[in-house]
Amino acid sequence: MNVVVLCRKLDGKPLTGFERYAHNLVEGLDKNKTEITLPNQHPFIDVKPSGSLFSPPYYDIILPIWSLMRGKAKGDVYHALTDSQAAIFPIVKGKKIVTMHHVDKTPPIGIKEKIFRSFYAFGTKMSVKYADVIICISEQTKEEVKEAYGVEDDRLVVIPHAVGHNFCIMPEVPKEPVVGYVGALKNRKNLEFFIRTAAEYTNMYPEESLKFSICGEGPERQRLMDLRDSLGMNNVVEFKGRVADEDIVKTYNSFTLFCLPSFQEGFGFPIIEAESCGVPVLTLKGAMMPQEVITAAIECTDEKDMAEKIHQLITDHDMYDAAMKKGIQHASIYTVEKMTEETEKIYKKVLETQTH
Repeated sequence: MNVVVLCRKLDGKPLTGFERYAHNLVEGLDKNKTEITLPNQHPFIDVKPSGSLFSPPYYDIILPIWSLMRGKAKGDVYHALTDSQAAIFPIVKGKKIVTMHHVDKTPPIGIKEKIFRSFYAFGTKMSVKYADVIICISEQTKEEVKEAYGVEDDRLVVIPHAVGHNFCIMPEVPKEPVVGYVGALKNRKNLEFFIRTAAEYTNMYPEESLKFSICGEGPERQRLMDLRDSLGMNNVVEFKGRVADEDIVKTYNSFTLFCLPSFQEGFGFPIIEAESCGVPVLTLKGAMMPQEVITAAIECTDEKDMAEKIHQLITDHDMYDAAMKKGIQHASIYTVEKMTEETEKIYKKVLETQTH
């Protein structure tokens, strides 16, 4: 069995949930000695995996088609690691599998995001039409795919994401009085809530010197900075920019608390990454996040409620320790080994249907 893994260049510096998934799965398949082909790892033009409008069509259409034409991408199974990589499914022979991460229900903001969404929508259309199996990263994503595209149950399977082995507690890293966020600066991430929570906390507990740190880049950066400035939170809310991959685990470990205020997540990678580093997580109650992922998270109803719970956690050591231990235990179930094993079962299953 040879599996052609359709993903963008694995540069060892994953910046998004999609890229972390690709790195983790390929690492697991390599370790299990599954025969895989990665057609996009030696591009003739050096293009970053993400961050430009050119990278999606380049990695998801141009390079894989070039590899197919040269006979460098022949396989028994083709696994597209996101919807957009399924764009070439109509011309691929062999069994086809796609991993769908979420059905984005937030409106796109800006021309760049609208163009990307249109391209991604084409890949989703090809996924639904041609995939023999659609891997959903959570039960929530499975229900979203069924509802949005009418995909039948027998083509859907749930295999959760995994947290990389490098995400762990680093006792040598001192905790800073910081509530952190790591991720893209997009509308769906609801970082307005994060900034307003910082303002609420500062007003409620003016004697506390707590920072709110936003780590990441995205189209919402300037608008969010303007909101911070208008609320007078310049000395409280800091924009740290993108964190280098080699520093991400240390960054998580430096946080006292982690907040993911998203409206919607297909999975919520940062939740289990933070938990693996021993950092309690706060989320927004009622948000569209998989229930199995937010099991150990502390849900908050509004900015005031989150501010109060932040204060409780940092002042009540027993409460903090209990939340930390619950998170560590929860995150421990999301292993690369388990995700890889479940994925390999799907490869074998689709090939068995071909021989019967």
